[in-house]
Amino acid sequence: MKNLDFTLATTEEIMKELAQRAKQKRKQNMHYYGDQKKFAQHIGMTHRRYQQFEISGKITLEKFIDVLRGLNALDKIQELLELDDESLFKEETPKKKRKASSFKEDDMVNIPDVFS
Repeated sequence: MKNLDFTLATTEEIMKELAQRAKQKRKQNMHYYGDQKKFAQHIGMTHRRYQQFEISGKITLEKFIDVLRGLNALDKIQELLELDDESLFKEETPKKKRKASSFKEDDMVNIPDVFS
């Protein structure tokens, strides 16, 4: 199964892909997570609501976090959204300095002489 490129996908496609990945992980580890009904019960969701999530991908953020917690996947999200302290202090790349030969008369600003 080829993973969807999220940068090119619509929101609906991403939601469905996330649901399919959750379903795949649950099914691959059915001995641990149980069937759809048992998993839904484990995370405090109705079977019908969880079933709809696996089909459509539509779910509240709160319930999606419950699904991730149930699948022991919250640490992956935490890593993904973790801020790098160094990036907070990273300087912007300096702008290229203009060569003296590329300076044009139109670039000059006319400043009035207020001291005369």
